[in-house]
Amino acid sequence: MEEREAVKARVQELAARVWDVPAIEARYRRLLQDGIAPRRLDRAAVVAVKNALLDRVQRRAEECEYLGHN
Repeated sequence: MEEREAVKARVQELAARVWDVPAIEARYRRLLQDGIAPRRLDRAAVVAVKNALLDRVQRRAEECEYLGHN
């Protein structure tokens, strides 16, 4: 039951979020036009900012999902 409550809380949080639609659309268009550029990542640097990186990936995924459904 705790998981269900956590999901409900997350849904409410996302519903209340103010979405920066022009910025999301610009990132989306740039991704469609340019694709994902290959890069070599420094493992130590990635590990050092792991939580921030995961948060950013989650945020971008939520933005793409929002844009795709609106």
